[in-house]
Amino acid sequence: MFLRRGLSGAIGLVGGLIDVVVGLLILPRNSMAMGNAVMNGSAIFAAYFLLALGIVVFVTGVCVFIFGMKHQSVTGLLMILYGVLMLILGVGMIEQVFSFMMQGSIISGIVMILVGLVMLYSGFNMAKTRNTRMMQRS
Repeated sequence: MFLRRGLSGAIGLVGGLIDVVVGLLILPRNSMAMGNAVMNGSAIFAAYFLLALGIVVFVTGVCVFIFGMKHQSVTGLLMILYGVLMLILGVGMIEQVFSFMMQGSIISGIVMILVGLVMLYSGFNMAKTRNTRMMQRS
């Protein structure tokens, strides 16, 4: 049980840190590229979205470490949601869908896709374990 909790918590911490770092990298890159002009709206939105997502994912990972897996189905669903978001963002970075992404977005995209897949795997396993336990009790 601790191994699963440790793995899920670590995935949350790593995923959150990746989102925060990428969000922080977008902000200075765009402010330097634009000079004194105001950053374009999509860059600001994406940077703050990644920062917020990273903080939420990181806090979820910390909560899994501190409180354990008491609400395993909720944590599993959150991990699935975070994994899907990271997959979408990672594919967007690789395909350069976002106009504000410059060098390094392919590497960031690949890392986000890998962490997203691991989050999906962990989330599905948590949800599956919860459903299996409920079926065994009936």
